[in-house]
Amino acid sequence: MIGSAAAGAGVAVPAFADEDFPSWDEVAKAKESEATKAKEIENLTGLLDSLQESSAAASRSSQMSAEAYRIAQDDLDAATAREESLDKQSAVAQKAAETSKLRAGLIAAHLAKTGAQDLSLNLFLNGNTADDLLSQLGTASKLSEQSETIYRQAVQDKNTAESLIAQAASATAERKRLSAESKDKYDTASAAALSAQAALDVELKKSAELYEQLALLKDTTAEVEREYQTGLDAAAAAAAFAAAQAAAAEAVKNNPPADSAPAAPAAPAAPAPAAPAAPAAPAAPAAPATDSGSTPASGGSTPVVVTPPPAADPAPAAPNASAVDTALSFARAQLGDAYGLGGSGPDIWDCSGLTKAAYAAAGIYIGTHSATNQYNTMAGQGQLVSFSQVQVGDLVFWGSPGNYYHVAIYVGGGQILEAADYGKPVRVHSIWSPGEVAPYVGRPS
Repeated sequence: MIGSAAAGAGVAVPAFADEDFPSWDEVAKAKESEATKAKEIENLTGLLDSLQESSAAASRSSQMSAEAYRIAQDDLDAATAREESLDKQSAVAQKAAETSKLRAGLIAAHLAKTGAQDLSLNLFLNGNTADDLLSQLGTASKLSEQSETIYRQAVQDKNTAESLIAQAASATAERKRLSAESKDKYDTASAAALSAQAALDVELKKSAELYEQLALLKDTTAEVEREYQTGLDAAAAAAAFAAAQAAAAEAVKNNPPADSAPAAPAAPAAPAPAAPAAPAAPAAPAAPATDSGSTPASGGSTPVVVTPPPAADPAPAAPNASAVDTALSFARAQLGDAYGLGGSGPDIWDCSGLTKAAYAAAGIYIGTHSATNQYNTMAGQGQLVSFSQVQVGDLVFWGSPGNYYHVAIYVGGGQILEAADYGKPVRVHSIWSPGEVAPYVGRPS
């Protein structure tokens, strides 16, 4: 059903046709000799890998499209808030301008009545607009100090109101533009989700048959073959996790977090490891240390100065155990819930919706409903830590600076708790695509 819906929506479906897969007769025939059997086992294993890779690629594309929508929605939310604020400000300013205009009119009437500046009341009453009134009042040559103040205030209020009205109109136009953009991003993400679901359906259906065919060739069972493949996947994931940690340690050594804010000195408590800098040696040691193993020489001999080794970068502070427990308790309570674009509970989640709600349960704000924003929030607060030092409760990100398309909570042992994608309920899973994992994790607590 999903596959047909994806095709109807013009979404690319997995490039697999029935002829790509061997028939049962072909598998049975391959068993007749060891050579053909070995070749067919290799073929079936390759097909399983291809199915998994195709599904993973479609899922990654879906996640990227979903994040693009979330970023667009963030922008729209900010624009909507700005529009509402300016509308309120312009309304207040217009009332103030009307009040100032009325006061200026009363002063004009008073001046005309008393004959001041030879100005008749009729001159002001015949003004058709506020501009006419203020202009005529402004040309009076003998305004009292009080009337001059009122005139200036009326002009200022009028200008303020006009400026805010213009800003509100501009904000409305921007909100409408972003609303259309958000809808486009949503449509694109929805189409990508259908494609990802179709790829997953193909993987599940075809892999079940492939495992049965492998079992026939090896005289085992489909369950045994699936468990064997699961073991291989787990071993590969563990090796990839170790490699990713090593790569992250090297990245930290050479580069600071790409999105970290200011190059100004970070607060002492900031856990993000900075790029190694040459340690500042004392400008002029009052009493240079001498070689502890020698006796000071007599006469004019120069003592041997021992330069202390560079101080190691301080280890990042450990997460707050109570906050992590609360966040993980909330997240684990959602295990098995469905995935949905923009999902923020109570029974449907997407990646950043789940992480945001989990830490909100612990009273911690980690950013908006966006993986990219959550990474940037962690960077801005000095809460990035090398992936090589990841601990339970840390936020793991996938993507690159400015475009982090997935976020999950680390639960230890190379495992994460995540709302992954359509067709995959909230789950605990090994860290996938470690090559896409950011070299820094967020430590909210």
